[in-house]
Amino acid sequence: MKSYFTIVFLLFNVIAFAQNATIKGKISTSDGKPAEFVNVQLNGTNKGTISNENGEYKIERIKAGTYKLKVSLVGLETKEQQIEVKAGETLIIDFALAESANQLQEVVVQSNTNKFSQKETESVARMPLKNLENSQVYSVVGKALMQEQVITERSDLYRNVPGAVPNFSAGGSQGMTTRGFATTVGMRNCMITSAVAPMNPIILERVEVLKGPSGTLFGGNRNATFGGVFNYVTKKPYDTFGGDVSFTAGSFGFSRVAADVNVPLNDEKTALFRLNTGWQSEDSFQDQGFARNFTIAPTITYQVNDRLKFTVDLDITRSTYTVSSFAIASLARVKARSFDELKLGYNRSLTNNNVDVQNRATNFGGQMEYKLSKNWKSETKFLFSEGAYEHFYWTTLSMLTDSTVMRTVRNQTPETFGNVHFQQNFIGDFTLGSLKNRMVVGVDYSVNYNALNRSTITYDTLNINKAVKDFNVYKINELSVKRGFTTTTFNSKSLGVYASDVINITPELMAMLSLRVDRYSTKGDYTLSTGTFKGGYEQTSLSPKMGLVYQPLKEKVALFANYMNGFVNLAPVNQPDNTVLVLKPQYANQWETGVKLDLVKNKLNASISYYDISVTNATRTEVINGQSFTLQNGTQNSKGWDVELIANPISGLNIVAGYAKNENKYTKASEALNGKSLTASPKDVANIWVSYYLTKGDFRGVGLGVGGNYVGESWFESTNVFVIPSYTLLNASIFYDQPKYRLALKANNLLDQQYWSSAGSPQKPFNILANLILKF
Repeated sequence: MKSYFTIVFLLFNVIAFAQNATIKGKISTSDGKPAEFVNVQLNGTNKGTISNENGEYKIERIKAGTYKLKVSLVGLETKEQQIEVKAGETLIIDFALAESANQLQEVVVQSNTNKFSQKETESVARMPLKNLENSQVYSVVGKALMQEQVITERSDLYRNVPGAVPNFSAGGSQGMTTRGFATTVGMRNCMITSAVAPMNPIILERVEVLKGPSGTLFGGNRNATFGGVFNYVTKKPYDTFGGDVSFTAGSFGFSRVAADVNVPLNDEKTALFRLNTGWQSEDSFQDQGFARNFTIAPTITYQVNDRLKFTVDLDITRSTYTVSSFAIASLARVKARSFDELKLGYNRSLTNNNVDVQNRATNFGGQMEYKLSKNWKSETKFLFSEGAYEHFYWTTLSMLTDSTVMRTVRNQTPETFGNVHFQQNFIGDFTLGSLKNRMVVGVDYSVNYNALNRSTITYDTLNINKAVKDFNVYKINELSVKRGFTTTTFNSKSLGVYASDVINITPELMAMLSLRVDRYSTKGDYTLSTGTFKGGYEQTSLSPKMGLVYQPLKEKVALFANYMNGFVNLAPVNQPDNTVLVLKPQYANQWETGVKLDLVKNKLNASISYYDISVTNATRTEVINGQSFTLQNGTQNSKGWDVELIANPISGLNIVAGYAKNENKYTKASEALNGKSLTASPKDVANIWVSYYLTKGDFRGVGLGVGGNYVGESWFESTNVFVIPSYTLLNASIFYDQPKYRLALKANNLLDQQYWSSAGSPQKPFNILANLILKF
């Protein structure tokens, strides 16, 4: 830590450059709608950008002087405006195009735009930083790619993130494994959500995936895994009437009806409303299984004046589905060493549709943005997030031998999980001496709670070569009552204070310095039957972060390096000799270096990075005098490299591709685990999607997309004996996109590959989806 503060001191004393300015604004069409993918260029410089989905643009770090600001798009008349930029000011320049939204969309179809590379986002660093200015690697999967791939489940959109492998929790959450670490809990608009989250992708604008331990800004424990954090960004209102209605149908009885409607609520367009809603249903390809989902998500924004803005959003999800997981009770008696060697039958579930899950999830959030001055703003956020099981029957199929399966069920009826999160950020820029700074200072306060009521019972034992015995919820409830339910409640509090500062040492060289102090406290689990708490503790964690970025070619090539930290709080452990081991927080420390590219006016966006993540303060067991004691000197190491490419080489052709190599092993652990690889952590993961559409002629808007994924083999259990086989997926789509409608046909798993999830569940074989979108 001493060296950390030494670096801070040295960087703050480096002689830097004079104060710079910013130009930003909004581009709209003749009918008042936002104009997306419009080029904005500052003549006489290499500075420029492209307007986002809201028509907004921003160009930063401009020296004082007189310039011409040019706005252009293929097929449109170019507009220029002479401007004078003064040191330190933010100049707002809006443009209105002569074309309507429909005319503009036709022009965009003809133009050469990299529609999958919209990476500029404030939420990644919680301050306005461009991708090439950020020393952290991140990926963004936006609505354009989700629409083209006809995404119906979040697990499918994760496959567009280099190195990411979808994983699942039985409760309904869908997550991913990145850099060898798994999590199913993401953030929602940078806020902590409940663990029970069957979120439908129809409400999402994009998903941002930050690579590496990110505890400094996003906290620890459930919030962010050591491999990274993913942030769901929900759709927001805009200032014109518009939207669409979509219908999707396909294999295994899949059907979805969804609507996205946006309406200004007053003539001044200061009050805006947007509603996303959808109903989705699907049967399983197996002999039993189904999933039903209903989502409604309204959002309102109110611009009080040019300084104050409020946003209120809500999403409510109701789901019913079946779920099961797989286990190997005895590796000594089970001779199979891979899922493809088991004789269970790929289409055989060994469950029943009335042994299901019924849950609900609610997120209610609010945000207040207030412009304190020309260079500073306040951002106040709140989120109440709660998930609950009306009933939850979690079936586990445990292999006793190659032909014998034991069915156990965990009955969780009812249960509630929730989180209340407050966040305050102050974001701005200032000069310290001659050093230009961009900074966020913030505080997080969250309360996490649950009320658990569960009983785990052994239902029966099956011979898979004989007829399957009856499996029903009535017997499960009867056995659960006989065994008895364990009822507990839990409550924890977390307070985090953090600051992050990006310092421009020269126009090409930037340094990021960040630190979080986090205080966690809980009384532990409260058992209703005994009236006592167990496992209470308090813990303080420090999470520093540092980064350097050097751009040898300004705004085109960036060399970067970072040190990042993540943490998990650990409760005390009761030892066999009746002593108590008070644990320290578990830490992950990452060192990373690489290069980012943004070439030819955003037509080629790429990154390559090498990282090394060391985990310390892990717990492990050791047998001492015939008793198993817990020790906190375990270590783990994850290292590898990531590559991402997003390109638009010619008009109408867009490419998204990635590859990741990872090795994640226990370096000091119990004798059974030492030197072993982590479960569900493949060494090789690759993804690609290539899309081409006609930009002119009678068949303008006709397109084809082809892509796939490769996921290498990994271990199903911790002793590295039983394998999850590697698999290759090939997918394709054809579409016809017009201003008033869109038609698409998507085929998934064209090779009809048999493959299994990290939980041991067989995944979908070849399937087809047809999609119709009516736009207004």
